[in-house]
Amino acid sequence: MKFEKVELNVPKESKEIVDAVDAILEDILAKKSVAEIAAENLTGLFEAVSGFDQLDDEFKSQGRDDLAAYLVQKVMNRLLPVQEA
Repeated sequence: MKFEKVELNVPKESKEIVDAVDAILEDILAKKSVAEIAAENLTGLFEAVSGFDQLDDEFKSQGRDDLAAYLVQKVMNRLLPVQEA
């Protein structure tokens, strides 16, 4: 099977939410305590959600499919890291 690299364009505010969730998942997989995870990540997640909430509905919906793809890619890379050949 042949693969090709693709690029995604997602709104910055949406990407910040996905990146904050990814950081939490990274810490969960590193077996950090709930207190550590909360202390290191929740403020960033709240700030990302707050920034997203300030956008109008039309802008929020732009790039929805690309954002979903980005979210899945980030989560799957954490759960099933790609092995280098």
